[in-house]
Amino acid sequence: MRKLLVTLASLALLGLATPLMAADAPTDEVADMLAFMREEEKLAHDVYLLFSEMYAGEDGGAKIFARITESEQRHTDAVLGLLVAYGLPDPAAGRAPGEFANDELQALYTTLVDVGSAGYTEALGVGVVIEQKDMTDIVAAIELSVAYPDIVQVYSNLLAGSEHHLAAFLKVLDTAEPGAASPGTGKH
Repeated sequence: MRKLLVTLASLALLGLATPLMAADAPTDEVADMLAFMREEEKLAHDVYLLFSEMYAGEDGGAKIFARITESEQRHTDAVLGLLVAYGLPDPAAGRAPGEFANDELQALYTTLVDVGSAGYTEALGVGVVIEQKDMTDIVAAIELSVAYPDIVQVYSNLLAGSEHHLAAFLKVLDTAEPGAASPGTGKH
């Protein structure tokens, strides 16, 4: 998979790749994946937004969750840009934080918030789970979308972002105390 990404990036840098512009209308599978990825990025954003407020008093808590929340907003906006470019509906339109059109993502959000609400360390673990799931889903989305260079470019950027987010969560998790404070307790 990395070879494919490196090859596409190299060709783009050399000017040999197709311009990264909207191509023919995507297949139903590609369109469905774009809708899913829009909501999956929204899920990450919404969970991290909640945790950034919940763990604002934790050492590094507000920073890591707030910083990654901003990044996830850029990710979801990038996928929205693709939906707009292809004239596809936005499944996240009009939905408040924590609300999803996809029932599986709705259930996952509820589960992740429940787990992460148990404590700061658990919330960091939720971040790890989200980023690992994102990476798996993004790789599948790239493989499905190889005929659409603009989509592959956005997904490749999302993948790089998820790799950075995962590394950040693991780094903070390594320094967090087991049994760190629960929301509102302010103790370590």
